[in-house]
Order: sequence, then C-alpha cells, then structure tokens
Amino acid sequence: MSDRRRAYTVTGAACVEAPVGRVYAALLNPDEQLRWNSLYLQAEMSTPEPIATGSVMTGRFKQSGRSVITFDAVVPNETFTHKVMMKAGPIALGSFAHTYRVQAVPTGTEVTQHVRFEPTGLGRLLAPLIMKAFEARLPVSFHELEQYLS
Repeated sequence: MSDRRRAYTVTGAACVEAPVGRVYAALLNPDEQLRWNSLYLQAEMSTPEPIATGSVMTGRFKQSGRSVITFDAVVPNETFTHKVMMKAGPIALGSFAHTYRVQAVPTGTEVTQHVRFEPTGLGRLLAPLIMKAFEARLPVSFHELEQYLS
C-alpha cells in the first residue's frame, strides 16, 4: 500500500467493574461523555434520539476544536463507531473511525477502543504525532471511565 493511502491504527482495552449496559450507555451518550471524558467540552445530538447508525453529534473537544461526529455500526450494548473528519482550523487532516466494543466478563465489562486514522494532506506529516497522542490517551480515557462508573 502506498504511503498516500496508509491507515494508522491503535487499539486498547480495559476491564471496568460495571454491567455492560451501564458501560455502553456511558460511552454512547454525549451527556454522559461530558461528565467523565476530560476531552469533551461540549456535545449535543444534532439528530433525534435514540442514537442509532447515522445519528450525528456536534461537539467541542480539547486539542481538536469543533467536530461533527457521525455514529456508525451502532449495535446496542455491543459496539458503535464515531466517524469524524479531523481538522486543524480549516485544514482537513484526515478521517477518523473510533470504534468502541463492550463485552461481559466475570469481573464486569471489557471495553475495547480501536482508532483508525486515514490521513490526507498535512495529516500525512502529522500522523505519527497524532497517533502517539491517541496511544497515550487511551489509558487515561479508560481510567476516567472507571472513575465515573465506580
């Protein structure tokens, strides 16, 4: 695959001591994300609830500003994906797909986050730094979620 089409990925997982439905709701619902995810500054649904494939959320996030996020592959209490075009001001850096999966385990719920970045233009140069930031962020995100649900 040529460098122009390279996709970057990072995956992390953690076990949260809470039922699957509770964990899934905390991950899916923007109102709950605002309570536990320190990157969320503002988030609201642009489409009517319940959240389903094709639903749209608009938010403001630390380090990345305003974004429009489309929900994809929503399977209640199992998985969903946030799809977004990452920008630096008016400059598109590439597209992100951030997939969450939850699964019951004896100690609670295993949460897996998979981030896929397909850079464009300037994003190709910044991709290694952007992905390093995501890699560092995943354990923090899991910790914030665990604190919120405990």
